[in-house]
Amino acid sequence: MNIRFEELSGVHIPRWQEFPAFELYIDQVIAFLNENLAVFNRNSEEPIITPAMVNNYVKNGAIHAPIKKKYNRDHLAKLTVICIGKRMLSLSDLSESIATMMRVFEIAEGYNLFCEEVEYQIKSVISPEQFPHKTIQEAPSGEVAVMRSLASAVATILVFDRLVDQRRRLGERANRLFGKNS
Repeated sequence: MNIRFEELSGVHIPRWQEFPAFELYIDQVIAFLNENLAVFNRNSEEPIITPAMVNNYVKNGAIHAPIKKKYNRDHLAKLTVICIGKRMLSLSDLSESIATMMRVFEIAEGYNLFCEEVEYQIKSVISPEQFPHKTIQEAPSGEVAVMRSLASAVATILVFDRLVDQRRRLGERANRLFGKNS
């Protein structure tokens, strides 16, 4: 099966320094995250995040409340990790993972490390000969091992989604060509 992974091999998650330097209102946060994390969205017809989801994350303590209805880089980093990891982990597990990372790393450093791990793991799943798999045993700490495990799960699910989607599209095309109904 010839799978095209160009979209995935070029995945770039905005780093801390790429976040807007100013605070954002909720509609700006939603637009920023939906635009920059679209590749992680399984259902392209629905947004990866909505204002109701953000309110739920605040209510559940996953992120702190906005200040004067404005969200900062800290919010964006945590929301990015939640959006990327929510298919693999519960909100409480994601919140605990973020809290653990914040005890070990400054938020900007931990967040950027998470982005690097996810991007590398995606490349590793697609081109293992070029990007050898990083094991959790090789991780410099338990926290990085947890992050690497989540990154690996994210990468595998992304590739799985593309394979399933391509298989579905090929089936639909075959049904149209040969006049079969699903």
